[in-house]
Amino acid sequence: MTIAAGAGASLISARGTAEPQSAEALVPKAHFGRSGLKVSRLCLGGFSVVGKDGPEVMDEALRQGVDCWEITGFTGKVYGEYFKKHPGVREKVFLSAKVKSTDPAVMQQQLEKVLLDNEASVVDFLAIHVVDDVSVLTPEVRKWAEKAKKEKKIRLFGFCTHKNMDNCLRGAAGLGWIDGIQTFYNYRMQNVKSMEDALRECHAKGLGIFTVKSMGLGVRHESELNRLSPRKKELDSLLAAHSLSFEQAKLKAIWSNPNVASICSLMPSAAIVRSNVAAARDERRLDSKMEVRLADYADSTGRYFCRRCGLCEPANADQIPIFSIMELLMYLNSYGFRDFALQGFMQIPSEIRGKISESDYSASEKACPQKMPIAELMKEASRKLGK
Repeated sequence: MTIAAGAGASLISARGTAEPQSAEALVPKAHFGRSGLKVSRLCLGGFSVVGKDGPEVMDEALRQGVDCWEITGFTGKVYGEYFKKHPGVREKVFLSAKVKSTDPAVMQQQLEKVLLDNEASVVDFLAIHVVDDVSVLTPEVRKWAEKAKKEKKIRLFGFCTHKNMDNCLRGAAGLGWIDGIQTFYNYRMQNVKSMEDALRECHAKGLGIFTVKSMGLGVRHESELNRLSPRKKELDSLLAAHSLSFEQAKLKAIWSNPNVASICSLMPSAAIVRSNVAAARDERRLDSKMEVRLADYADSTGRYFCRRCGLCEPANADQIPIFSIMELLMYLNSYGFRDFALQGFMQIPSEIRGKISESDYSASEKACPQKMPIAELMKEASRKLGK
């Protein structure tokens, strides 16, 4: 099976015809750890294809050489339907998928459903979603993964981490049997030394790295955060002079890290695909002034960005899931995913929800390296999502 379309491959156009692409026209590729495989440096995030524009987005992704695609719980049978209409495309894409358990029996059941829904006989990279402590990667999990590989139902195995990422990355690097990791990482995290060290260690041990949440969005909408940054206009002027958008600069900051193979990006339109590909093909590094202003912006707006270290929760006596609520606020305020945030909030046990507004967060705020106004934000979440 061919994992990814090579340079010059014929790809499907929006009109259903094949359009040959030159190597120069395609998004660059990178080695995925020690696997011997190459993946496009831009990965089509699973939520990109769920709307009415999904087929157009997939067409454009293929035209641009974005042949690494993520399967999530949101994608359903979208990819499977696309592969049926476009014979041969499945063999040209690197499919990344997830299971939500470490119980081998449940993992098997969920993998079989992924394969069925996506008209696939094999998943190229399967990740456990989500891991915040590598102790869950037991010998039983390893045995199951090795069996799935022998049965040729998966090619590579790893996990996805959104919390306590640095420790998870370091732990995985020492296991010796993990192929890759999908990790929360963006320009805001590049000043966290423990994260940079962990990524470097993973790369040295041959683990492939996908990054997620590349825009570094916070619990406030970026239009609000802009007002908190006195030098944002200087950054915008610098970027405009180099024909770059703020979003493209964020991507380029991640790609400047040689330990990252690919960015998994939410690209819900063909225009966004083209914009992100243009950033990937632009070989210029961000100049030092841009890097300084980008860091200024991250610092001045950091109190509304959760870096997912998990230090806040143990400091709260009522066991409020502060991290999860922060994430729901991010989806509500920055992504506009109100229904998703509401659904997530209602999954919090009612006895815990009843304590959110009145709990004492003083110790949690003291523990937070970002100095987030946790009490204020928890009350906001309860007010907006507790109805």
